[in-house]
Amino acid sequence: MNPILKKTAVMAVLLLACCRLTATDLKIAVIDMDKVFQNYIRTKTVDSTLKQQSEIYRSWLKKLNDSMIKLDEQFKVLRNDSQNIALSETERESKRFEAQKKYRELQEKKVEIEQYSQEKTRQLKELETKKREEILKEINQEVKRRATLEGYSLVLDSSGKTLNAIPSIIYFNSQMDITEPVLRDLNRGISGK
Repeated sequence: MNPILKKTAVMAVLLLACCRLTATDLKIAVIDMDKVFQNYIRTKTVDSTLKQQSEIYRSWLKKLNDSMIKLDEQFKVLRNDSQNIALSETERESKRFEAQKKYRELQEKKVEIEQYSQEKTRQLKELETKKREEILKEINQEVKRRATLEGYSLVLDSSGKTLNAIPSIIYFNSQMDITEPVLRDLNRGISGK
């Protein structure tokens, strides 16, 4: 017998001996975590709050962009005046100096906009991640509570997909599904506002 095959067989026997679980000892539940997450009222509340915050940031960004457009228009007028031969050399030189100053202001405004955009995008992403983790923690606590209460040894997520985009759970009896009871318990006492 092939030594690798022999080692694999021995390991399989040892694994089975160590586990000592029979099919009757194992009680399995299935939950659609995606459905629970999407339909949990706290998720919808957090999404709404994040959208409002995003709109505030976008509104301010629009004001910054409008300010930049105004600076750009002022720069172009000054630049054109600095090249206008109808003006005296002194006036053109004054306009050239003002145009250079306005150009620096314009560049500073572009940097300010870029920094603001990056900072607020990062802040929103961090807040979204933090809130998502809080919600998932609440969901997991409820799943664990229900699993303990009902004696489940294992709870599987039916919403997952394999790398081949195939459902990770091909079949399960609907009596094993605890999605609705978990969702009902999570949303109990929480208003939709």
